[in-house]
Amino acid sequence: MRGAIAGREPDLIVLEGERLICEARQQGLVLELLLLSADRVEELARDVFAGADFLPVDPALLERTSALTSSPGCLALVRCPREGALDELPLDSSALILVTAGVSDPGNLGALARTAEAAGAAALCVVGPGASPWGAKAVRGSMGSLLRLPVVRADDADALAAGLRARGVRQVRAVTRGGALLGDFDWTGSIALWVASETGGMPQVAEDFDGVSIPMAGAVESLNVGAAAAALLFAAAAQREGGP
Repeated sequence: MRGAIAGREPDLIVLEGERLICEARQQGLVLELLLLSADRVEELARDVFAGADFLPVDPALLERTSALTSSPGCLALVRCPREGALDELPLDSSALILVTAGVSDPGNLGALARTAEAAGAAALCVVGPGASPWGAKAVRGSMGSLLRLPVVRADDADALAAGLRARGVRQVRAVTRGGALLGDFDWTGSIALWVASETGGMPQVAEDFDGVSIPMAGAVESLNVGAAAAALLFAAAAQREGGP
């Protein structure tokens, strides 16, 4: 358990709280270990985790191991979801895909996944070095979206771009300035939106994509990657039939 909490077990996710653990169970993920605070066993085992194997533990143990301000009284080690391959994604002619390149903050990555799911995205593609989508902070920041949304990881941005192109997906990149304004941009068809890391660093292959920008007032230089992606994804969704 210590190795998983410290991030040394890449095949395991540490989940805390009833909502995330229940979501993992609903998605069919394997619970390798479920710890319940001894003072909440009757309530949780009967009403929340019925049928699950668990170990009752001293509440103080969960408090010591919790990454939260206060332990919610339950902690689970869960096998990571199976990552998809690009050619396995069921993409239709209006699929919206978010591609994150080098996002190093796991909280930002989780928030990006949550926004992508809310905007109706078909998948999240995670490119290059950066935060793992299966880190506890990323999954927690996604509020469960990373357990539901198809995730494709790619080390090679060029290969991912080529794969998307082969699937007939039009690719665009978020640019701070100089791109088409998000409200004027043509978001129809199957589109992959590429957003870069917090410090820049859009892969070279993306320089050939059309750029789309968000108009900003005052002396603001740029937006946080999560805020920018939210504005762009929901502009895309609003232009599509049945968008959220």
